[in-house]
Amino acid sequence: MTCEISFLPVGNADCIVISDNNDSAVVVDIGKKTRSLQQWLKNKNKKNIKRIYITHAHNDHLPPLDKLVEFLDLWLKQGEVETFCFPLSFYKISFEKLIANRGKSPKYDRLEMALHRLDDWDRLGRIRFIPASRYLLYTQENLEIRVLHPRQFFLEKPNTKPNEISLVLRVIYGDFAAILLADIENAGLKECVDICKQDELTSNVVKVPHHGAYPKNGDDLKQLLETINAEIAVLSVGSTNIFGHVVPELFNLLINLQNDDSKRLKKFACTEVTRTCVKSASDRSSMGKSGLTAQQLCAGEITILAETSGKWTLKTQTDHENVISSLPYPACQGRAELGAISI
Repeated sequence: MTCEISFLPVGNADCIVISDNNDSAVVVDIGKKTRSLQQWLKNKNKKNIKRIYITHAHNDHLPPLDKLVEFLDLWLKQGEVETFCFPLSFYKISFEKLIANRGKSPKYDRLEMALHRLDDWDRLGRIRFIPASRYLLYTQENLEIRVLHPRQFFLEKPNTKPNEISLVLRVIYGDFAAILLADIENAGLKECVDICKQDELTSNVVKVPHHGAYPKNGDDLKQLLETINAEIAVLSVGSTNIFGHVVPELFNLLINLQNDDSKRLKKFACTEVTRTCVKSASDRSSMGKSGLTAQQLCAGEITILAETSGKWTLKTQTDHENVISSLPYPACQGRAELGAISI
């Protein structure tokens, strides 16, 4: 038996599917669009979505509510969705938008219909909707998924931002573990460092937060990644993103961890090629934060095939080594021009 963790190439967004050898799956975030996930599940013959985690309410992790309902409605005609774990104020924000704009445009009519649809599914028990915070646990045979962050107390603090309350998930499969860091940053990042014990964090695989951004409190990110001490880091990032991702500071951090003999990190991989691996430092300085003009897969879909023994293998959609060799400045080989540029 193996457990597969698949990071789909959905641009500067997240969509992760966790599955074993049967017809069920767990989904972590859906990205901006639902089509990639629908096609993946169809190709893999997955009929039962055991759980959907939405790590936080940004549109690169959660599609618009009407599109989410379209996806769920289509899926329920051919399979099951057992549980939907929603982020803070998932309903409240939508109801507030609806009340402020009811009847003003078809967009808000669709929002109202979507909210009624979700309410019907919840009321009739077709889908179980639950909030997620620290200690929420999912188990299925050898698979466990634990929410490590946020605590409920931190979740309800005033003025916390969506990225700061991103769900941090630990996927456990026997002696194997992976940490999924969503978009955690700033106060949430410090909170995670402060409350999580080393044995909760140490993992074979880490999904790097926020698509290769670098937080204001970079030392906390460094400490968190050092504690996780993963063997491989995965970055879900889009070639055409307009944020300068992956920023040089983040690549520098990963390269330094890779070169530290006391750490286990041997490799990091991006779903898509980013400007940092294609453009020189001087070229990037004239680009502002704009990305490349078109999507180009680097690893493409990244799949970790894990065994309960703790052993794992990497599978990529592309011939990853050949893609890397074709790039002028591949950061994962330490050849990007990183030093002087700051985003």
